Amino acid sequence: MRRLAPLILLTVFLRAGIGAAAPATPPVLFNTAWEGASVGLVEVLGETEFRVRPRGQQDARGRNRQTTWWAVRMDQLEGRAVTVRVTGFDGEYNDRPVISWAGAWYRPVMSRDGERWTHVENAAWDAERKEVRFTLPAGAATLWLAHIPPYPAGRAHALVDEAGRSPHARVEEIGRSVLGRPLQLVRVTDGGVPDAGKRVIWMQARQHAWEADTSRILEGALRFALSGDPVAARLRAGNVLWFLPMINPDSVARGEVRFNANGFDPNRHWDEADPRDERWRVRAPEIWHVKRAMLERHARQPIDLALNLHNTETGEYLETMADDDAVLARMTRFHELALTRSTFDPSRPKLAVTPAGGGGPRNTTNAIWVEARVPMMLLETRIGPGRKLARDPTEEDRLELGRTLVALLAEAAR
Repeated sequence: MRRLAPLILLTVFLRAGIGAAAPATPPVLFNTAWEGASVGLVEVLGETEFRVRPRGQQDARGRNRQTTWWAVRMDQLEGRAVTVRVTGFDGEYNDRPVISWAGAWYRPVMSRDGERWTHVENAAWDAERKEVRFTLPAGAATLWLAHIPPYPAGRAHALVDEAGRSPHARVEEIGRSVLGRPLQLVRVTDGGVPDAGKRVIWMQARQHAWEADTSRILEGALRFALSGDPVAARLRAGNVLWFLPMINPDSVARGEVRFNANGFDPNRHWDEADPRDERWRVRAPEIWHVKRAMLERHARQPIDLALNLHNTETGEYLETMADDDAVLARMTRFHELALTRSTFDPSRPKLAVTPAGGGGPRNTTNAIWVEARVPMMLLETRIGPGRKLARDPTEEDRLELGRTLVALLAEAAR
């Protein structure tokens, strides 16, 4: 991004004419020198109007380019209102073309401090250009913009450090990412109650870097599990709770979209990434270490329900590859509880069961059921407005959903 700002400066200067006096106000700068920031081409349409394209990310084969993340800070606004157009949403998913995942529902977020985020109210969708257009109010010298509210890797590590100071938690480093960042697992239970007879719950988040809402859901669940709430105390007494807050920290920190630093998708390859195979430890250590940790704990004390958190644009659903009647009964019960007692707003009426021999992708984390009978579910939550909320979800909505879901998982497991 250091190369981009001088280009913008030069472009705005030339509009004033060669040899003309310097503009009275400095040009707007696009800054990505902060964790999780990412932007591709910035086109200068005028002194206060710009078109922005996501940088995107593709896999190790040069396929499946994803465009579902962008985040940038605009500096030197000097109290001016600016108009921004965001476009370039076409891409590829599962080796098939995607013609703009965005639409009339889409509203990016903005912040004046990089911490508190609100949706842009005046966002308008241009179907012909396939771009969203909005005007940012005057009054701030700096504004942050993003696809959805960011949740940086540093926040996840701070959450784990805080959890580790609780008498009810134990933090383990189960491995390192491609670039050497720690993969941390948090165990929560009541140490005064024997583990024998406790149910075991597993929650994990952030396989895909852009899916920041999953981190908030897990944060809400972890904070509640460690809280002084009487329900949380009963939760700890009757359950062993495993929390894995961030599986793909490299891509989160680098402002990427989906794949790890080697171009492998942490929610694919679960059918082939063998913990005994050192090649996968190099290619996709995020899968290798997480899978090994999960299998080791499942062998010692079987996991009763596992939840893998994800985001999507407009769909919301619960999906599994399990085919055991007793396990499916627990999962169906969880689906029903989440439907009636949380903001879970499924676009599919029932728990979706993907057969091991057919259907959708069979190499996702759900494949751990086929390999080791770990009862894994994938939960997709939409980033757009749904029927229940009738508005865009907020950060607090996600935290509250996490608080609710962890209790419902334990209830369904019983």
